[in-house]
Amino acid sequence: MLDQIILALSLAVTILFFFYGYNCYYLLKASKKYSLPRLNKHYPRPAVAIHLPIYNEKYVVERLIEHCVKMVEEYDKEAVRIIILDDSDDETSDIVDAVSIRYARDGYKIEVIRRSKRDGYKAGALQEALLRTHEEFIAIFDADFVPPKDFLTNTIPYFVKDEKVGIIQCRWGHVNRQYNWITKAVSIGIDAHFYVEQPGRYVSQCLLNFNGSAGVIRRTALLEAGGWHTDTLAEDLDTSYRMQLRGYKILYLEEPHVDGEVTPTLISFKRQQARWACGSMRTAKKILPKLLTHPRLNLKQKIQGFIHLTYYSVHLLMFLAFLLAVTASLANVTSISVPTSGLNLSQPSQFVTSIGSLSIQQIAIILLSLTILTCAAATWIYYIQTIRAQSLSVTRNIPNLLILGLIGYGISISNTIEVLKGVMSKHQGEFKRTPKYSVKSKEDSWRDKKYHVPLDKKVLVEWISIILGLIAVYFAYKTGNFGILPILIWYVVAYVFVNMFTLIQCGKEK
Repeated sequence: MLDQIILALSLAVTILFFFYGYNCYYLLKASKKYSLPRLNKHYPRPAVAIHLPIYNEKYVVERLIEHCVKMVEEYDKEAVRIIILDDSDDETSDIVDAVSIRYARDGYKIEVIRRSKRDGYKAGALQEALLRTHEEFIAIFDADFVPPKDFLTNTIPYFVKDEKVGIIQCRWGHVNRQYNWITKAVSIGIDAHFYVEQPGRYVSQCLLNFNGSAGVIRRTALLEAGGWHTDTLAEDLDTSYRMQLRGYKILYLEEPHVDGEVTPTLISFKRQQARWACGSMRTAKKILPKLLTHPRLNLKQKIQGFIHLTYYSVHLLMFLAFLLAVTASLANVTSISVPTSGLNLSQPSQFVTSIGSLSIQQIAIILLSLTILTCAAATWIYYIQTIRAQSLSVTRNIPNLLILGLIGYGISISNTIEVLKGVMSKHQGEFKRTPKYSVKSKEDSWRDKKYHVPLDKKVLVEWISIILGLIAVYFAYKTGNFGILPILIWYVVAYVFVNMFTLIQCGKEK
C-alpha cells in the first residue's frame, strides 16, 4: 500500500516537473530565433530621468553615479535628471552627498531624495520618485551596476518608434564573473535567464519581465498601470505584468548590456534567491486571476505566464522529491526494474512478450524515470546553450555547471520555505537586500567589509534534512535499494555543500 502511495505522489510531482522541464526546451528553441530589433538613432532626444534606488551601498554607489554622469554626457546634459533615492542609514549618505554636490556644481541635474521611513522598501522609494518625476522616460539601475555611456542613446529611440513599448529591459553582464567559484557558477545561471528565457519569451510574443535594473520605463504607462506597488517583494515582476495586461509591450535587448556585480558569497545568493522566491509567488497569487481570465491573451500566453510567475515552485517540487526518496528508503520501497532475463532482441516476439508482462506499476515507474531524466537533461542543455551563446568553452565550465547544480538543489530547502511564505503570508515581508562589495579581481576581498549576512533559522531545517538524508542513504545501502541511492546522495551532498558554506560565510550584518 505504501509503495503505491509513494508512486502516486511521485507521479504527481513528476507531472508538475514536466511542465517546467518541457518549457526549458520550448524557450531554448524559441530563443534561437531572437535578433536585435533595428535601431534608428536619428530621433529627437526626449527628457529622461535616471532613478537610482540606494540602501547602504558605500562600496559601489560612487561608481554608479560616475557612470550615470558619463551616460548623461553622451545623451544630452540638459535633457537628463539623475535622482538618487537614498534610504541609507550609514556612511553611504555622506558619499552620495559629496558626489552629487560635486556634479551639481559642474552643471548636472542631480537630486537626492531621502525618506524618514523605508516604507515599502525599494518599491516605496521608486514610487516616491515617480510622483516627483515629470520626464516621460525613467532609466533604473541598482547600485552595483555599471551602465555604459551609450545606454540611453541605444534604448530611448525604441520608445519614440513605438508608443506601445512600455518597458525596455537590457541584458545583464558581470563585472566579476571570474572572481571566485560562486561568481563563475552563478553567472551561468543569470546568463541563462538573459540568453534563453527573456529572448525566448520575447520571440514567442509572451509576457516577460522587467528585472528591476538596467531598464527603461515609460512614465505614463507606469502611472496608467497604478505605479509601483509595495505589496510584494518583487515590484519589478509585479509592475511588468500589470503594464502588459494594460496592453503595453516589453522590448528585450541583448545589447546594450549592463554589467553588474554577482554576489561573491553563497549565503548572500541564498538570501537573494529567497527574496525572489517569496516575491514571485506573492506576485503570482496577486496577478494570476487577472492573467488567466484576460480576454486579450491567448492560451499560449496564459500558460507561459503561469509557468513564469510560479517558476520558483520548482524548488518546492525538488524538496518534495527529496522527502519522497527518504520515505521510500526508510520504508524499503524498492525501485522496480524491467525484467530482462532471457530477453532476445533479435526475436521481436520475445521482446514484445517481455514488455507485455510488465505490470501497470512497472510501466508507470519506467515512464516516471524517463520523464525525470528528460526534465533533468533540459536544465543542463539549457545552461550548455547559454555557455555556447557566449562562445565560451563548455568543457572548461563543467566544474562551474556542477557547482551550479549543487547550489540549485542545495537552496531548495530555503526557497521552499520562502515559496510557502509567499503563498500563505498576508504580509509583504522584509526586503532583505543582497550586499555588494565592489569585488572584481581576486585581490579584492569581501571579508573585511561591512554588510555580512547573518544566519537564520532555515539552517536548522537544513541540518534536519541532512540527517534524514544520511539515515536514508544508510538504509538504502543496507537493504540493497540501490536504485534510489544516487538521488539521495546527490541531495545530501548538495545540502551539505550549501549549509557548510552558509556557516563559513555568515557574519554580523553591521
